[in-house]
Amino acid sequence: MRSLRLLVIGAVLLGFLASPCVAASGSDEPSGTLEPTHPPMPPPEKKIYTTDHLFAVTRSVTGSTLVPAAQVPLIFLTVPVDLVFLPIEAIAGFFPGG
Repeated sequence: MRSLRLLVIGAVLLGFLASPCVAASGSDEPSGTLEPTHPPMPPPEKKIYTTDHLFAVTRSVTGSTLVPAAQVPLIFLTVPVDLVFLPIEAIAGFFPGG
């Protein structure tokens, strides 16, 4: 029983040691050259203007995880704030943040 166990362990170890050699010698392609699987993607277009800053405070309240009953009074507070800062938000759209 013990010799059978040693034989199985030896066969498994021999298989692990021989597998990299078999895999390296069995390939038809030259080793050391890497080819991409797909062509590289072109760089993204440069943004000229973004509307991410317009009504950002109101958008953050509506996109939050607050209970909808708590969002309604906050919207009545955030819309006037966004209207006051609308000129600044409109200018900030010319500076997209990455």
